[in-house]
Amino acid sequence: MESSEITLQVYHHHLKIPIETYFNTVTDFLDPWDERAYQFVVHKYLEEAKDNGIVGMVRQERDENYVYLDAAVRYPQTMD
Repeated sequence: MESSEITLQVYHHHLKIPIETYFNTVTDFLDPWDERAYQFVVHKYLEEAKDNGIVGMVRQERDENYVYLDAAVRYPQTMD
């Protein structure tokens, strides 16, 4: 029996989100500045875009108007 190797290709997605939109998206999180909240926002973005990437680590920066997310998104690649 042959086995397939799966590798992951990683791309960074950079999102600029109005701060009000961000807060409206993370209402279920006790801490809106937790990485799980960032991952949730990126997951929702990918879902809406019909993108099948897997969200990894997300870094955040913000100012008074926007939240900036830098997300590592993984894409499985099967190598036969």
